Amino acid sequence: MSTTTPVIPTQTKVAIFGTASLAFCGILVETSMNVTFPTLMHQFHTTLATVQWVTTAYLLAVAATMVITAFIQQRFRWRTIINVGGAGFVLGGLLCTVAPQLWLLLFGRIIQAIGTGLALPLVFAQIMTQVPFTAQGRFTGTAGMLIALAPSLGPTYGGLVTQLLSWRLIFGITLPFGLIAWLITAKTIRQTQAPRSRPFPLCQFGLVVAALILLIFSVNNLSTHGLSLVFVWLPLLLAVLAVLTFTRSATRTTHPLINLAVFQQGDFTRALLIYFFIQFIQIGLTFLLPNFAQLALGKNALVSGLMLLAGSLCSAILSPLAGKLMDRRGIRRPFQIGSGFLLLATLSLAGLAQHLSVGLIIGLFVGFQIGFSCLFNNALTYGLQQLPPQLMGDGNALFNTLQQYSGSLGTAIMAVLITLGTRMAPSASSTMQTTLGTQIALWFSLIIIMIVAALALTTKPIANMADDQHQSRSSNH
Repeated sequence: MSTTTPVIPTQTKVAIFGTASLAFCGILVETSMNVTFPTLMHQFHTTLATVQWVTTAYLLAVAATMVITAFIQQRFRWRTIINVGGAGFVLGGLLCTVAPQLWLLLFGRIIQAIGTGLALPLVFAQIMTQVPFTAQGRFTGTAGMLIALAPSLGPTYGGLVTQLLSWRLIFGITLPFGLIAWLITAKTIRQTQAPRSRPFPLCQFGLVVAALILLIFSVNNLSTHGLSLVFVWLPLLLAVLAVLTFTRSATRTTHPLINLAVFQQGDFTRALLIYFFIQFIQIGLTFLLPNFAQLALGKNALVSGLMLLAGSLCSAILSPLAGKLMDRRGIRRPFQIGSGFLLLATLSLAGLAQHLSVGLIIGLFVGFQIGFSCLFNNALTYGLQQLPPQLMGDGNALFNTLQQYSGSLGTAIMAVLITLGTRMAPSASSTMQTTLGTQIALWFSLIIIMIVAALALTTKPIANMADDQHQSRSSNH
């Protein structure tokens, strides 16, 4: 590959940074609430299964919004999209800051999630259409650094604010930063193609949203209803039927919500699965480990949040470097390094679950984040590079939708697995029940990471072609 540094306009760099910063603020508050669950349970007099919807509903709303980003980015001006997204972040944050009841907090979270769901895909849409091919790994790594940093930094931020001030200020403090990022982006963002009119496939959108909600509903009910026919199996069956109906509809129309032809592009699907599974575990761990520290180790929200800080900083430093490594050496090297760290860290967490301490969690989470940094953003870049320009928007929508939905699903499943400890040892202490549930969740995580490693280690490098052909493919979009 060429090592020539391409010239990229400052306006483009500022717009990408501004959009990524707005997305960072949205995702930061996403996982900041994980460490507040014991506090919210006490304040709103409810259970963990109910309170976890503060995170699950947010991620679900983000995912549902991202489903339509391919349509939105083609139908509307990007400046309009970022204005709606910024306004949603600010309005939702204000509602969350003053919410006197849990339902209003959830409503504010959903509004803020819509704003994040509009902003986040624009980050990678700009990179893949306005940055030359030979610099896409570096830019995706740098922008992705902010986005990947946010979910793991969230518990640290949330713990600090909750312990020293109030959980409400988790939203209040981020509002001015999100507002500034919104205004900067609105001033500098541009697009290479004019919007074009096309009908909105409302029926397909309804089917996708129904499938997302029904699957989460089914998983959440496992903790309270077991393998109930009505509360678990029926919504799961309906979710599968909704997906099948959507697939049938999308392949028979000239204006699909998402063009499923992307799945015909070989390694795109492989990269998408890597991206989905690794985010599933990463978000799951940012929920699992802080709650384990509080419920089993007796630590406060501050300590529980700070546990993940070192790993977060490590991810921030390594993400751009991993992108550069991909640009220079291809996809195989970062995938090999990342798989090794992920397997070692997750195996150690699972094997030592009965003996975990704060220090051990810090060290092993750092190892996990090293592996995460090597795979996460590079999987997105590699996957989108498999697609022709006309499918880039659909691929981007799928990556961003599954990124957020995987977090929602990861949080819900980890919550179910923690409560499984109570079912398996009903007479044990709450500490032992939490430890047992955490151990089950960590072994489950190891199985998923083994799948990730298998997919990553069998990934083929992109076939050699001239750099100018790559650049032409990007610039012509």
